[in-house]
Amino acid sequence: MHPKVRHALLYTGVNLASTVVDYTIFLSLTYLVGFPILASVVAYGVGMLVNFALTTNFVFLHDMSHKSRHRLFMEFVSTSLLGLLLTAAIIWLTVHHMNMPPIEGKTISLLICFASLYYVRTRIVFSKNTNTSAPTDAEPASQA
Repeated sequence: MHPKVRHALLYTGVNLASTVVDYTIFLSLTYLVGFPILASVVAYGVGMLVNFALTTNFVFLHDMSHKSRHRLFMEFVSTSLLGLLLTAAIIWLTVHHMNMPPIEGKTISLLICFASLYYVRTRIVFSKNTNTSAPTDAEPASQA
């Protein structure tokens, strides 16, 4: 299998796993408390933490030796804020203005965020080190 195809499949699998967590929390909170935007934000945050753990341990494990774990996490969280804003805006638009059920708004936001964040993360957060010299942080490469 071509490495890029394998990589995309791993990334998709990790995102499916974190999506299950996200949807479970979203649907539970929406049912129990209401407020689909708040439920989506909480669910997205938990899903992001799961996604980070799985992504760094299974998808981009070997590409990140030039970044410290802290830097990697901060970049991941920063790009997740983009996804969070997109998610909240899309759910607001679809649920409150288009009168769609919350699950449909959440699904639309998921698809848009998946494509957007994959593009951003592969080019910024999980970009390969183009500088073959020392790591960019003070931390040694073996501990990243």
